[in-house]
Amino acid sequence: MDVYVYTQGQRRGPYEKMQLEAMWKHGKIPPDTLCWHNGMSKWTVISDLFAADKTTAPSLPDDAANTGPATFPASL
Repeated sequence: MDVYVYTQGQRRGPYEKMQLEAMWKHGKIPPDTLCWHNGMSKWTVISDLFAADKTTAPSLPDDAANTGPATFPASL
């Protein structure tokens, strides 16, 4: 599954869910990071991707739609 994230004012990805989960568990992804994958109607906070019992879905910031995919910097 290709997952995109929105953090530090940029949309980045795609990433594999397992790759993001490893980064999440090691504290390399800020908790306010938004994520989206095909089939989702809205972006949601990254913790929701790993917690099936959560249902919150914040809206994507207006400037996110104009930002193309990228990769995380090594120092994220």
